[in-house]
Amino acid sequence: MENRREEERPAVKDQSPRVGDILPQVLVALGLEDKFEEGRLLKRWPEVVGEVIAKRSRPRILRDGILHIEVEGSVWMQELWFHQKEIIERVRETCPKLTVTGIRLEIKREHV
Repeated sequence: MENRREEERPAVKDQSPRVGDILPQVLVALGLEDKFEEGRLLKRWPEVVGEVIAKRSRPRILRDGILHIEVEGSVWMQELWFHQKEIIERVRETCPKLTVTGIRLEIKREHV
């Protein structure tokens, strides 16, 4: 008889929110949404600039709408400078939540 009661009870669905559903709200509440998007940009950098340039550069920080990009040397600095408008546009397409109005190129410093 007891087995019958268990069978008659409707299954209870888990009503807990999923992490993916609440994460964006938590990031906004903590003021971390921009940092999360910057991380996304770093991960998707090869998609933005292509594999060849991505191996020789990386976004470092976004400050006041200016994306600071570290490059391997002066030749790559010139190459990225030449394509800066295209890079800004691709960043906007890839990470639309980021506000990028310009770029600043910096030559990578060797750590001593």
